[in-house]
Amino acid sequence: MPPFRDSKRRVADAFRYPEPQQITLDQAHSRLFLPKIGWLRYRNGRTIQGAVKSVTVRFVGCRWLMAVQTEREVLQHLPKATTGVGIDLGVVRFAILSDGTVCEPLNTLKRHADRLRKAYQSFSRNGRRAKTMVQKIHPRIDHVRRNFLHQLSHTIRQNHAMVGIEELQVGNVAIGGRHG
Repeated sequence: MPPFRDSKRRVADAFRYPEPQQITLDQAHSRLFLPKIGWLRYRNGRTIQGAVKSVTVRFVGCRWLMAVQTEREVLQHLPKATTGVGIDLGVVRFAILSDGTVCEPLNTLKRHADRLRKAYQSFSRNGRRAKTMVQKIHPRIDHVRRNFLHQLSHTIRQNHAMVGIEELQVGNVAIGGRHG
């Protein structure tokens, strides 16, 4: 008897088109041609620059996302300042820079806690609908966190020429006054 495979559905739904000859991009009409699928419409947030090299399609939180990899020449951006900065990652504060800048944590989970709580509570009434609600909220939290990290790292990169990060071995830290 073959194994029951329905439980693994949607775990890693992703596929890739590595051959650029198979992909046709029509930016004027915001659509993309992929073999065996056909023409797909996409949201054109910004123009795709360069030659298309590959397309990855993946299923994340009740929706399909496409990542288009391109190849193009990019000018190297030099930082505005020639100073270096050290970053100390903390628990209470997200990060403290050596120039005195304090970066507060984002706390996206607290912001979305009410929506998550209501979605989890509705499991007893309508499990399938509640599951899709939860699956929509968690990728949003992940996206907000990634965007926060991207904006912070971009700001640090633009304002400082050299960055040093403290490398802390968590296993060597004493917890609660006890050692080892």
